[in-house]
Amino acid sequence: MKLVLIVFNFIYDEPIRAMIERLRIPGFTEVPKVFGTGKSGKRFGTHAFPGHDTMLLTVVPEEQMPALLEELAQFKRGLADRAKRHGGIKAFVLPVEQAV
Repeated sequence: MKLVLIVFNFIYDEPIRAMIERLRIPGFTEVPKVFGTGKSGKRFGTHAFPGHDTMLLTVVPEEQMPALLEELAQFKRGLADRAKRHGGIKAFVLPVEQAV
């Protein structure tokens, strides 16, 4: 099992949720309205640094990882021009040693 942490501009909420559903990922936790900085700039929900991101966490069985990562990579490639204005998407994969 792996924990996949996905951070993306909130405007992509629906397509990312649809992707998770289409791939039949067993479940996820979504943290709306997260703030931070990165390659696409600062997003703090203020006048000076408008906007925010969404963070989605999901624990994925090993056999579903290739499909999820490929879909995320394909989605990201499709954002090349839009990402310059809205920010993109990042995914981080972490091991799950134990779940209680």
